[in-house]
Amino acid sequence: MPQGRKAKNQKGFTLVELMVVVSIIGILAAIGIPRVFAYVRASETAEVSQNAGRILAGIKAYGDSQLKSTADIVADINGTGLTPDGSATTELSTIIPFLVLPADADFEYAISAVPGTAGPQDGEAVVCITATGLATAGVPGSKVIYSAAPSKAGGWDGRVNRTPYVSGATDLTGATTGGYCLNTGVAQGTCTSC
Repeated sequence: MPQGRKAKNQKGFTLVELMVVVSIIGILAAIGIPRVFAYVRASETAEVSQNAGRILAGIKAYGDSQLKSTADIVADINGTGLTPDGSATTELSTIIPFLVLPADADFEYAISAVPGTAGPQDGEAVVCITATGLATAGVPGSKVIYSAAPSKAGGWDGRVNRTPYVSGATDLTGATTGGYCLNTGVAQGTCTSC
């Protein structure tokens, strides 16, 4: 067989072609993998949106049913918490008995409340809820903030700021003020970017 004919019949990829493909795969992985992790972490906070929404609705129902003033509602709920095992110093469920977390919940909740002075809930008790990941959470010790009103501020997705949780921070690093929440997880009377 002639030498030229043998080379012509060989099939495969050259080393340069393989290096280009591997480089492209590496670039795509470098771009895509962090986004996948961020998406997974963000989806882990769905529990926070659901439970914090229930807490907010429970507090509103409590205020409506008790016919209490805004100042009295704030005094009752400010500084309370809600935990799966009922171990908070002042458990919100002692005030609002139907607010109980499932035993397998991945977060515990701290409630901060003040009277609303400006925004959609002016004159009402406004709440900022800080959820902290328990040992079973994807990022134990990390925090998510939930506001009584949706915000368009940077880092906020409606009522939720999950920036610290998604970044893996175990404090509120990266959180921004929005809705009725300061970036420290404390309620404020004026609604930011509502």
